Amino acid sequence: MATAAVTTGDARAVLIADEFGTGWQRWNLQAWLDFVMAKILMGRVSDVIPKTYMPILRLVCDYPAKADADYARVVALRERVRLLDSPREKWRKMYGSYIRELEWVYGALHQQLPTREYEDLVIDIMARTIRDWLGAFLPSMEAGTRVASADGSRAAGPHAPGQEPSWIARKAANLMERAINGPIGKWVLNNLNPASFMVGPVEMTMMPHGELEMYMPRCWMHTAPCDGRTQDRACMMGCKGACERIFGPGTMAHMVFEPHLPEYSCTLRIKLGGGELADAESGAPEGQPAD
Repeated sequence: MATAAVTTGDARAVLIADEFGTGWQRWNLQAWLDFVMAKILMGRVSDVIPKTYMPILRLVCDYPAKADADYARVVALRERVRLLDSPREKWRKMYGSYIRELEWVYGALHQQLPTREYEDLVIDIMARTIRDWLGAFLPSMEAGTRVASADGSRAAGPHAPGQEPSWIARKAANLMERAINGPIGKWVLNNLNPASFMVGPVEMTMMPHGELEMYMPRCWMHTAPCDGRTQDRACMMGCKGACERIFGPGTMAHMVFEPHLPEYSCTLRIKLGGGELADAESGAPEGQPAD
């Protein structure tokens, strides 16, 4: 643990070691998976800041040159990814820089736009970006929740809230429940969790009626930038708002995020197989962090 006598650099190194591990923890299978997933993610969504959010910021602010200069200072905080870095360190540098820059540009846009307009804009852009990243995977998920019509064909739209999920959707939810609760499933989730690169270690509980609860004790979206604070806007808009817009009621996996700000923890509830969570709140996030 850190002591009162360490320098700022030493304290940061201790913070990184405490949060992301040392030795084998930086080279294990989960670290490699997180690095590869982050590499793929950055290749598809990182351009949204310089190519979409920044052009909008230049249009709505009074001093575009100052906005560019401020953004350049944030970009300058990026740490160089070195060849001999561990996969965990490469992941942290890439993902942490992205979250730091996303948090900054959201704050800059919020200063220029009314809250509701700002929320709709940044959430819609991020949701479209994530949809493009997921590609053909989303239509295949939605197809499993489509409702059979009288002639036996499937309706064009996704499974509507309040309607009975299809047989395929129910079967998929049952298989998911068995997989998560089984010993192999638990080992995979603890050692090869595909969601770890975004949120870190998770505690999963399969609830009745096809509901999955994921608890993130220290979401890595907040800790990866290593600046000692929560990334409120990136959390509420870029993660919660965008994902809930994509995976809404009636989709194959209805998601509801419950960030515990100002703590680093979060609870994600997912309704598998169509339908919606019974007590889910709809709409864009109401809370906004103070400037």
